[in-house]
Amino acid sequence: MRQGQNKHDALLEDLGSIVREMVTDLDHSARHITKKPAGIRFSNLQSTVYSIDAPIAHRPPPLERYTKEWIDFINSNKKSLDKKAIGFLCWVPEIAIDTRFLACVENSGITLNRRSLTGLVRSCHCMWEDVWPEGAPVHIVRGLLSQHRGTDQTLLKWQAHLDALLMEHAPQIMAGKLLNGGKGLVSFIDEWRIEPQSAFFRRIIETATAMCRNRLDQPTSDLLVLLFRDLLPWPGWEPSNFKKEIGDIILYRPMSNRSREMIQRFILHFEGLGDPRLSANRLKWMEVPQKAQDRMIHWLGRENRHVFSEHVYQQGKGWVWKQMISIWDPLSFENTDRR
Repeated sequence: MRQGQNKHDALLEDLGSIVREMVTDLDHSARHITKKPAGIRFSNLQSTVYSIDAPIAHRPPPLERYTKEWIDFINSNKKSLDKKAIGFLCWVPEIAIDTRFLACVENSGITLNRRSLTGLVRSCHCMWEDVWPEGAPVHIVRGLLSQHRGTDQTLLKWQAHLDALLMEHAPQIMAGKLLNGGKGLVSFIDEWRIEPQSAFFRRIIETATAMCRNRLDQPTSDLLVLLFRDLLPWPGWEPSNFKKEIGDIILYRPMSNRSREMIQRFILHFEGLGDPRLSANRLKWMEVPQKAQDRMIHWLGRENRHVFSEHVYQQGKGWVWKQMISIWDPLSFENTDRR
């Protein structure tokens, strides 16, 4: 017992010795620091504090800087554009398709790299509704793309399919490739590297949807998957064009029973439409032709008779709105071939 107590006392003494050494070291460090002038010790802190309220000199953002260069150029205040400005402005659609800019590119002697050429093609696609595909700007871009010598796989693919990218009927050709390629929309975009937010791509979607509609009498599973999973739910539709297409699909004849069922299931569970018999959905159906609305209601009345009253009285709640229950389940595309 006494031996254990002695061991415990020895440990306490060792611990006390360690603490005393630490205090001595800290005291020595403190004396060493205070020997230095405050200005040296806190120079970084002072400079940071003083700079808080100082005006910050920002470099102009590239868009602002190069747009100014462009304005100076077209106002004859600048003779030419440098390589960096040209490379950047290839991605600004309103400038990139300007014949003055493209003439400057051609006359500069600069060999456009992959990124600049990609920007030019993208700019043409973004401005597709404002440019004539056979006009000078698109013609010049086609020439610049054709002249490129490189190994980039996307540019090589584009060079081999100029008719599908930068010709008058390019959207129709590309829509045909989408339908016949056996791929989903995401894979198609990945393959062709087309800007999905462009007017050109929107035209592809509209054209491909119309092509699918014209095959609703004898649809393949592949086509129905593409139409109802990828094309109609695509978020880039112009609302009025989408509603018109929905009307055209409903009114299309002849139509297979399978196609008609899928149309109903899509519409009933699509947030932008829903059951046209519900008052809550009337605004969503306003731009759909009345004849198409009537046919859809006729279909639902014949094949989907489980309809509940919209405005019902419930004990303790009074008059409440009650949604109708559809016998059609939402469409599912889990086991499909298109990827």
